[in-house]
Amino acid sequence: MKSYRVNDLLWTWSGDIVVGDNGDLSDTKAESVRSFYQEVQTRVRSDLKDWQLHPQLGADLSSLMGEPNDKTTAEEGKTRIINALIKDGFCDRNRIKVRYMPVSRHHIYYDIGITLPDLRYDEELKMSILFSSMEQTVQIL
Repeated sequence: MKSYRVNDLLWTWSGDIVVGDNGDLSDTKAESVRSFYQEVQTRVRSDLKDWQLHPQLGADLSSLMGEPNDKTTAEEGKTRIINALIKDGFCDRNRIKVRYMPVSRHHIYYDIGITLPDLRYDEELKMSILFSSMEQTVQIL
């Protein structure tokens, strides 16, 4: 993985821009890990062609809507998540771990871990998502 030292706008977990106490837009300058996390979140929650300037960005999990909640579908979701994260050299494949578990008839829980040796003390970024094959949603937990 390339060194990730990017300053980005700061977003709430629901995707709204954060305005600071001084009235200016807040950013992630002091928190490069937060910027990285936001990019992971964008890639996992997005579908292909969601972003006009980056039409190939996204895990495209919504295309699994209506598929049976079985190992094949869970593996396909895992593959899509990994491919979205390695796109354009954003992450190295060997630093990504994705585990999954069916939690209901229409929901699959994914646990994502990414080792980040060049950011802070060999820490691992963790993200959990819940994919609904009926509602076409990807919820960050």
